[in-house]
Amino acid sequence: MIGSTRVKVCGITHTADAAIACDCGADFIGVNVWPGSPRFVKPEQRKSLLREIPESKRVAVAVNPTVSDAASLIAEGFAILQIHFDPTTKACDVEAISQKIGPSRLWLAPKLPDGATWPKEILPLADTFLHDAHAKDSFGGTGKLADWNRFKTLKNTHSDKTWILAGGLSPQNLKGALEASADFIDLNSGVELSPGLKSAEKLAEVRVLLLNYKQT
Repeated sequence: MIGSTRVKVCGITHTADAAIACDCGADFIGVNVWPGSPRFVKPEQRKSLLREIPESKRVAVAVNPTVSDAASLIAEGFAILQIHFDPTTKACDVEAISQKIGPSRLWLAPKLPDGATWPKEILPLADTFLHDAHAKDSFGGTGKLADWNRFKTLKNTHSDKTWILAGGLSPQNLKGALEASADFIDLNSGVELSPGLKSAEKLAEVRVLLLNYKQT
């Protein structure tokens, strides 16, 4: 936690960046295990990367994994599985995955167009939900801002769940996100030099901002 805000730094591909993020105070470190991502880390490369991340902070970021995939990632050493999926299709059986690894290890990030109804049927399946920006042809890491008003409404309506705000957060817009009630943020493209390469300077700037932020 940095100040009063929990922080996940996602899209980590280098051991040095993992160390920098941890030193900055990140609570969680996200490693993309989906081959379609520009920040994808191959299985043979993940071993050395995970050694630099405390076990409790390791988050595997996946798109439409199978139950077998989910079990394998937990066995690989990840503490949390973050799943991006389209709830309008049957491409991912999130209910079966929840039963396999448990709601406490599962973060769900449904892909929803702006204005779409949040699928309440998934609420019992996980303790934590990630609200990201919608991009028609991709899953996460787009740099687009999410609908902060919608995030605030979801957080207030379902206060028994943990809500993470993602989507293009950077030192330039972070204060606004905090004022929209975000107390758990996901940083990715907004603290990068290029996809998968984090900026130590931007992470340090985020740290200073969060340490100095006072809720009004």
